[in-house]
Amino acid sequence: MNLQKSPKILIVDDHPAIRTTMFDILASEGFKVDLAENGREAITKYSEKNYDYVLLDMQMPDMKGIEVYRQALRQNKSHAEFIFISAFSVPELEQEARDLGCLAYFDKPIDVGEVINLISPNLFYPSILFIENENLRKNALNIIKNKFTPEIAKNLDDTLNRIRQIHYKFVIIDEDCSGLDHERILETIKMSNADTKVIEINEDQEVQSILSRITAAKK
Repeated sequence: MNLQKSPKILIVDDHPAIRTTMFDILASEGFKVDLAENGREAITKYSEKNYDYVLLDMQMPDMKGIEVYRQALRQNKSHAEFIFISAFSVPELEQEARDLGCLAYFDKPIDVGEVINLISPNLFYPSILFIENENLRKNALNIIKNKFTPEIAKNLDDTLNRIRQIHYKFVIIDEDCSGLDHERILETIKMSNADTKVIEINEDQEVQSILSRITAAKK
């Protein structure tokens, strides 16, 4: 990303998948990114630095995102643009956030492309989740890494958690991996992201064909 000034972003979420995925994506695009895993840490970091944007989870164990927002607004400093994300629909909190002046309010799973388009409209970021077979994964990564920035799931639970939290444009799975329950993956995708494209691959396929299949799925 070619910007004269890279935006500084604070990502606040108690879920590790959100923090690490958003960090990897935004940092790779040239943004300066800090992380906070709860509301208190977010308030401390916000008071110490000037951010352009804060991506803030509404529901966290120690305090709600709206309270973090209220405390941030009370600080005597130039305020960042706040973007809320939430796994639960709470109309009263959403309305209060909008009344206080938040930039946007997104439901989980997050469409990373929408967030990036919001803060930098000329960017489009297709998110990809890779699942298993180590040799196949390495070969496939070598093919597509120049066009996409893949997120790699470690196991079935990690895969399902990521799908619930992040809106991936593509989910690529190894159809021969015995450690993965494909039906659960497909059902979770269906429940979370109706328009996510699923591409199943195996070691017998030409890895070069993966990129063409992704391109075809985008149309």
